[in-house]
Amino acid sequence: MHAAQTQQPFDLQPPVNNGQHFTSRHGAAGLRWLFSNRERWGLTMDDLAVLLGGFGRRTLTHWQRKVHQQEAIELSRDVMERISLLLGIHKALTLITPDGHEELAWEWFQKPVDLMGLQGQSIRDYLIRQGSMEALYYIRRNLDAMRG
Repeated sequence: MHAAQTQQPFDLQPPVNNGQHFTSRHGAAGLRWLFSNRERWGLTMDDLAVLLGGFGRRTLTHWQRKVHQQEAIELSRDVMERISLLLGIHKALTLITPDGHEELAWEWFQKPVDLMGLQGQSIRDYLIRQGSMEALYYIRRNLDAMRG
């Protein structure tokens, strides 16, 4: 199902820039977290490349090497925003888990659900199939709404 066919009750516009400036260090830290936790989310390197904007595996491997060697890395605003949304999705999943069961957030990312108009897809599969910034915002905002 395409994003256009999915009911999307929330505004999908990016938040207004509040003056927060993300540096290459923020991007490297976000990438480090994603590389370290990608398998817990059931993601291949190719899946992660899609979620970060459709980059080739070679680019992702290059970034991984730079992050591992703690070298400076310049990322586009688009990639930085995608990293932020992915981290926010994980945070929101963690916040909606019952106290003491935060590990469920990893499972919930991969488990098929009928919530949020996903109609039996997992959050993971939906995001990979859509591959868009809009899909990341859609999931993030729905999870934020679920936690109140």
